[in-house]
Order: sequence, then C-alpha cells, then structure tokens
Amino acid sequence: MKSLISAWIWLWSGLTGLWHRVFLKPPTRRRVKVVEGDTPPDIISGDDLVLAREDDEDWAIAFLCPCGCKDRLELALIPEVKPHWTLKLDDDNFPTLHPSVWRKTGCRSHFWVKGGEITWCE
Repeated sequence: MKSLISAWIWLWSGLTGLWHRVFLKPPTRRRVKVVEGDTPPDIISGDDLVLAREDDEDWAIAFLCPCGCKDRLELALIPEVKPHWTLKLDDDNFPTLHPSVWRKTGCRSHFWVKGGEITWCE
C-alpha cells in the first residue's frame, strides 16, 4: 500500500511539473545577478539566477525552479564539492550551466540552462 501511494505521489508530481512547463510558463531568457558573498540570498524572486561571488570566486548559483513549483534551487560551482556545476556567462550576462539540472525529488524537473534559456529534457 505504501509503495502504491508513493507511486501516485510521484506520478502526480511529474504531471503537475509537466503542466506548468507546457502550459503556464512562457519561455524567457534569464540573466545572472551577482551578489557578494559565499552563499546566495535565502529569498529569490523572478526569473533571474543569483550568483554568489566572493573575491572573484564563484561559489553557488540559486534560482527558482523553472517548472513553476516555486522551489528554490541552489547549485554549487566549486570543483571540490560533489556534485558541482560549471557556469559560463556570455557578453550579455546570459548563463550556461553544465551539466543539466535533474531534480530527484519534488517536481522531478530535468532541464538545461543554455544561453539563459531553459531547455527541457525528454
């Protein structure tokens, strides 16, 4: 019975995330806002990605999940931390993150951030 409930919760979360991605969230290009310090602020709003930078070293990037679930995501950019991501900014401050972001809990979104645009994985 417990596994059946877990399966329904997983299915509902996936369908809710898909609904938000397809019907409710228009695509937008996201820019990076830089804050001084080794951690991003606790409260993030809008479609921007907030980069925590201290002494020219990038520590972490935070943003709201693009599916619309409003979860705050924080990704480590320090190579010593596992897992970690790499961040590249173009001349207009549009970010590209590598590897993809794959949420194992919550909405279970899986996406790339390339040139400030969200590309959903199938």
